Amino acid sequence: MPAPAKEDTRIETRLLSTASRVHDAEVEPLLRRESQATLYRTISRISEQEPLPPDDTDIELAKTTTTTSGTSRSLYTTLSVLLLGVFISQADQSLVLATYGKVSSEFDDFDSGTWLISAYILAQCAAQPVYGKLSDIYGRKSCLQASYILFAIGTAGSGWGRSMGQVIASRAVQGAGGAGMISMVSIIITDLAPIHEVALLRSYVNVLQTTGRSCGGVIGGLLTQTLGWRWAFLVQLPPIILAIFLVQWQLHLTPKQDNQKRSKWDKLRRIDFVGAFFLVLTILSACLILDIAGQRAPWNSGLVRAMGAVAVLSGIAFVATASIVPEPIFPLRFLGQYAVVTNCAIIVLQMMVQMSLMVAVPIFFAATMRASSAEAGLYLIPAFAGNTLGGLIAGYYIKKTERFKPPTVVAPILAVSCMLLCYYTWSEPASGWMSLAILPGGFATGMVSSSAFVGLTAGVAEEDMAVAASAMYLFFNIGAIAAVSSGGAVFESSLRSSLRVLTSELSRTWSGRP
Repeated sequence: MPAPAKEDTRIETRLLSTASRVHDAEVEPLLRRESQATLYRTISRISEQEPLPPDDTDIELAKTTTTTSGTSRSLYTTLSVLLLGVFISQADQSLVLATYGKVSSEFDDFDSGTWLISAYILAQCAAQPVYGKLSDIYGRKSCLQASYILFAIGTAGSGWGRSMGQVIASRAVQGAGGAGMISMVSIIITDLAPIHEVALLRSYVNVLQTTGRSCGGVIGGLLTQTLGWRWAFLVQLPPIILAIFLVQWQLHLTPKQDNQKRSKWDKLRRIDFVGAFFLVLTILSACLILDIAGQRAPWNSGLVRAMGAVAVLSGIAFVATASIVPEPIFPLRFLGQYAVVTNCAIIVLQMMVQMSLMVAVPIFFAATMRASSAEAGLYLIPAFAGNTLGGLIAGYYIKKTERFKPPTVVAPILAVSCMLLCYYTWSEPASGWMSLAILPGGFATGMVSSSAFVGLTAGVAEEDMAVAASAMYLFFNIGAIAAVSSGGAVFESSLRSSLRVLTSELSRTWSGRP
């Protein structure tokens, strides 16, 4: 009897050692589904017994192997349907840059012209975190369709508006729809694709986003000059209506069984309306401060202070509400999760660096090379190209290696190198080649937008994925708004300092004359 006992102990030790090695190998990369099957075969070999019947994992792996090509085709077909909406929403954001001057001129309200841009961004930020929870309750497809319909209503209102107020309000409706047209696509991709393929698929979305932003200004300028600014908005209606029908006919998602069993009233009761109100009010107030402080109003003005008080009070009310309700619109536990906090912080910082640079580039080349607005905009092409390449390369790397941390670490290094290149190489006389210095910055943004999203989704529970993804897109927008505000404040401060020095030198020169 002792000998068999020792043999059993030896086999058990080897099994535990093998299982430990398999587990350790899986800790750093993304979890591989083949690990159970590998462990099963090792156990069979060591125990020298007849192979056991294959478990559910082996059967699932066999099915996955035989249906991979069909699943991939279905996935890419679904993605192609979703990309039309992505392109339209991103083209609209840059299209309005070429039209808001004409709109202001027609209504003779130049002071409100920039609100055509701000209304969209503010509404987008306010609506962004709501989509995640609503998609968990009503389904991804329903929320995506709702975002398309909101965008279409806002587009029609912008094109047919009879006053500046109507157009601005319609732009806000557009922004509320545009918030879901991007985030819902990423959430759907994460639902359908294995996690190591999400980054590559999102890089394709990033390509369409970059293409839309690049083409929107050109399309808007041409339509405004030839047909009028109203057609710059109305021309978006046919493709967005087409996108609505394509999603209805071609997007087939399996609804959650829990949602199928619930009545409409039960679903409605799951929505935290009070928490959503205070969350939207908090975000709206904070974004308004970033948007108007230092540009439309001084930082110490009564309006900015009032907005700050509203943001603080509504934030406290949201925290109190989220602590009580069973299903808050944004769970407070996210604030303590490492994956959520770190990846959202990385996104905010990267977007602040990139957007502040994008604001400075046209100003620099317009001042040093006397470039027109259109010519100065061309010098942003290296950043757009870098963004596209960075997203594609990071997505391919993550798919092949199943590691997302290296791109996330490399991206900030590239962003810092971009700033250093601009600081040390941008001087007079300027040349077009200097614009290549912004290529690493765009590359870094493309990389981190892919890797940080995968890091976020890999670090949260499946039921929290949609809300976490919506939160990340909110921080994308907050980073952009903060960059424009802080970049404008720094530029204004630098300009005032330079003018003060120049005025002092001129005064000394004139005073020295006889």
